[in-house]
Amino acid sequence: MNAKKATMIALLAVALTAARASATDLWLHVKVHDGKEDSHITINLPLSMVEKASALIPADAHHHGRIRVEGKDMDVAELRQIWEEVQRRPDATYVTVDEKDSKVRIAKRGEYLHISTQDRTGHKGGRENVEMKIPVEVVSALLSGQGDEMNVAAAIQALARRGEGELVTVDGDDETVRIWVDAASESR
Repeated sequence: MNAKKATMIALLAVALTAARASATDLWLHVKVHDGKEDSHITINLPLSMVEKASALIPADAHHHGRIRVEGKDMDVAELRQIWEEVQRRPDATYVTVDEKDSKVRIAKRGEYLHISTQDRTGHKGGRENVEMKIPVEVVSALLSGQGDEMNVAAAIQALARRGEGELVTVDGDDETVRIWVDAASESR
């Protein structure tokens, strides 16, 4: 093997190792600022720790495989069926609710599920905008559990494979929230 080929293989090996290392070295950050109370909450956790901690979620916290949306229960099997259908379809806006005081939009765009809500009245007369950008592979992994279980560990692993990115932002009159993943141990 010539020196040029050996150098290329070595560089490829380093790049692959670095890519694997970056996934295991990612951090989940949550930053909350409550403007009314003038309080700040910052959480910085390695994704590997979040994955291990997910196993400690008590079984009764899963609400028996049901998710409550606007006062109605949906079970995980129903969510899986809906998600399978969404994955088969082209990018589109699947849900739009536009009311006098609020707006909800759910769309699949490229490799992401986008969920946005605008509440123009808030719970105390203010406004609040929520933007979620969830990688489709994370949603698929979450719904990969058996029976009525969601696979939180698989979702966290998929998030780590995905790498850095913004997940949730909330901008309201009374508070701001930001949730994201990056390689820094401290939030910026």
